[in-house]
Amino acid sequence: MRAHEALSAGGSGAPTQEAAARRLGLPYDTYRRRLRQGLDLLCEALWQWELHGPDENRRRTTSMYT
Repeated sequence: MRAHEALSAGGSGAPTQEAAARRLGLPYDTYRRRLRQGLDLLCEALWQWELHGPDENRRRTTSMYT
């Protein structure tokens, strides 16, 4: 499972994070870790968009995990 799946599961109508984890068949701690990773990546992408605009052809190598 990827981080974006955790974001999608959380926003798809699951009433709690525990329910979203069960829906994906993940332990709760794993779901929370993936959700945090997804939120971090989303924030970084939005920040890059704010700084540089939505240029899809430009590859960004900035990573908050390096």
